[in-house]
Amino acid sequence: MSKKVWLIVSGLLSVLLVLATTIPAFAYDVDDLLSKCEIAPAPEPAVMVYNYELNPETLIPGDVGVLTITLKNMQEKPVETDIDIRTSEYHGPTTEIDTETRYTMDAYLKEAYIVENHFKIYNKYISAGVIGPDKNVDLEFKIQAPGAEGIYMLKFAADIEDMNRKRSKGIRYYIPVQVSGTVNLIPQEVSQNEVRLEVINECLSDVNSVYVTALNVTGAEVQPEKVYVGRINAGESVIVVFTVMNAELNTEACSAVFKASFKHGVNKHESNQVCVAIPYSAELLEEQPETAFAPIPVSHIPTSSPSSTPNSQISGFGAVLAFGGLLIAGLVNLSRRKR
Repeated sequence: MSKKVWLIVSGLLSVLLVLATTIPAFAYDVDDLLSKCEIAPAPEPAVMVYNYELNPETLIPGDVGVLTITLKNMQEKPVETDIDIRTSEYHGPTTEIDTETRYTMDAYLKEAYIVENHFKIYNKYISAGVIGPDKNVDLEFKIQAPGAEGIYMLKFAADIEDMNRKRSKGIRYYIPVQVSGTVNLIPQEVSQNEVRLEVINECLSDVNSVYVTALNVTGAEVQPEKVYVGRINAGESVIVVFTVMNAELNTEACSAVFKASFKHGVNKHESNQVCVAIPYSAELLEEQPETAFAPIPVSHIPTSSPSSTPNSQISGFGAVLAFGGLLIAGLVNLSRRKR
């Protein structure tokens, strides 16, 4: 091959090599270049459980309550990113890209629910909307406690997506709920005239609309039939008093049954029933000693003067007789002298 032909072939190969290295730079569009030049992954919305609240604060076995869970998007604002790209190959064309990328940081709440375990769950959320940066949303769940006391862990789950419907980091969160407590009645003082009962709130939260009612009263009358107490704070107690009438007129056993009804949140409950035996007249007579109602001897009846005795009474009577005899004798002598 001649030298001239070799130079022509070498020149053509050089041109093809330059075109092969510069044309791909123009083959990509701007989005492809941006995606290839990103060093860190695109930011995502950050949603977390910010707060939760249970009403009532604790539940009695079988109670229905409302659990409110607050979700918050912890991204404070949209994220903006500046990208400056320069590409060149030897002395060929140079590509310059200067652009700004904006991420909204909105979070799409695809689904939110509580796993049903021990508790009965009445609702869940599907396609619940969008949570913007530094915004929150309240999700309310109606739940029902089991019949056994204890501390239960409710599992809350939520599936989150960004605005491009790409799956983001989900939420799995455990919430402790205590189930315990009731209202108890304890008799304090029982007599023929009244019955005193202590109403104790053993719950860890307050109870309202508390009534104590007398039931199945036998052998006597109890007034009033119902006593309104109202509100009792957690761990506190109240004394209620019932008046007993006509128990002394009966010779048979007297008794009454008492119970308390109350509200815990929206739930209605009843306390334990207490049967109280009321003292009556026959019992009182049997309890007294035999000498309590024995007649008092006449010799033991006190006189008007505490110092008087039978001997002193007889001595005074004799003195009166002697004085009367002397008076009569004097009158007789006086009448004789006048004659």
